Amino acid sequence: MATRNDINPNTQTTLAEWIPEIWSRRVYEEARAKYFWARFSGPEGSGMPLIEKRELLTNPGDTIHVSQQANLTGAGVSGDTALEGNEEELSLKEVSLSPTWYRHAVAINRPASKQINQNFRERAMSGLSDWMAKKMDTAVWTASRTTAATGFESSVINVVYGNDATSVDTIDSADDFGVTEIRKAAATLGNNNIAKVRTPDMPAGMGYYLMFVHPWQAYSLKGDTEWIDRHENAAERGATNPLFTGALGVIDGVIIHETTQCTRAQNANSPVVYYARAVCVGQEALAVGLNQRIMWREQMTDFEYKQGIAVEAAWEVKVMTGNAIVQVVTAAVDPNA
Repeated sequence: MATRNDINPNTQTTLAEWIPEIWSRRVYEEARAKYFWARFSGPEGSGMPLIEKRELLTNPGDTIHVSQQANLTGAGVSGDTALEGNEEELSLKEVSLSPTWYRHAVAINRPASKQINQNFRERAMSGLSDWMAKKMDTAVWTASRTTAATGFESSVINVVYGNDATSVDTIDSADDFGVTEIRKAAATLGNNNIAKVRTPDMPAGMGYYLMFVHPWQAYSLKGDTEWIDRHENAAERGATNPLFTGALGVIDGVIIHETTQCTRAQNANSPVVYYARAVCVGQEALAVGLNQRIMWREQMTDFEYKQGIAVEAAWEVKVMTGNAIVQVVTAAVDPNA
């Protein structure tokens, strides 16, 4: 009897060219779409407030060192004064980004997949992309709301308080959010020589600061008589520009966006008052170091009895230029309370 040879099957390796990538791309696109900061991010020189550092996507390593050279401030020499011995040392500052891996997965077995009336793969992809987008968003908001010394300057971020308050615990219900607070934040960024955020399609010299406020701060703003009289509809500036998408409006060169990611908490005033921490940014305020973009993984185990879907990415977000961020802390009282 002739010797029988075992079947030599093709594997994922041999058929790699036939395995479609559409699912991986779709998760990335869906997560980016759900990612609040997606339209406010870009590479260096893009004019965006969140700068993507992509070196680790194509190079080995685990840390990205971002350096800043301070302007020379020495007097130099004049006339016949000897220059030798009067040289000025360069002053370098650094922010290091060490991306962390984030992963999540869902799975199903064959009996369950045969009984449900939904496409498990579709639902899993949607849920995982939503999870990843929220994870990335939270990282950016956490960095922007820090109260510790941070960034190239290693200094505490500037804070503007509502009305006549001077700290979180001196905020009362009258210290709410309005046009005055917007103006103060913009003036602080301007005084710090921070460039305004801009997109390539904007005319030369045009740009805006971006401010993100809590819904209860937005409620107070909409009742501000100056806002009512002077606010500009963002659509008039170009409804297709991503900086204006979903914006409440524009005033004094600041685009206002509303988001629940601006933290709301109670202070220690008497009586206790809820306050919120809005964030106003200019160009290159934050940086995200990417080690891997959002990727999708799928596997079948136990003789294809179990199906698993996973998503993964690696990043770290830090404040790059603290002078490009102003936090606006005001009362944020629920109008329904």
